[in-house]
Amino acid sequence: MQLTRFSDLALRTLMRLGEASAVGADRVTVADLAAAIEAPDTHVAKVVSRLAKLGVVRSIRGRSGGVLLSESAPAHSVGALLRELEPKSPVIDCSAPTPCPYLEGDCLLRHRLADATEAFYRSLDDLRVADLIADAARDRRGAVPLGLPHSH
Repeated sequence: MQLTRFSDLALRTLMRLGEASAVGADRVTVADLAAAIEAPDTHVAKVVSRLAKLGVVRSIRGRSGGVLLSESAPAHSVGALLRELEPKSPVIDCSAPTPCPYLEGDCLLRHRLADATEAFYRSLDDLRVADLIADAARDRRGAVPLGLPHSH
């Protein structure tokens, strides 16, 4: 399963805000967040707006404004957040570009893919935003092979 760019940016935003908080930065501007996670300001602004609606960040407007993690942010489940951030659409679209001939029936594949999607989210339910923040702050001097879990 592949996450949308929106969800990817949301998780990166939370990690960056956690890092900033750990070094005493109360608020981070959207422009600074965008630069840190290498994304357009407009995209990050939309991500911040959605995270604020979900209660994970606080966004303060004005000259001395910025974005900061909410008090409850570290306890949020990554799986639950992704369920809110990701589109509520099936893994495959059985009706486009041409309808699947099995669309009318109760297709086993469609059900299994829906189950697999939920299993993916469930595997992230015990991962907390606090875990992402702690991992973002760790020393990264050694190489970590892509795709392989690293020791904690």
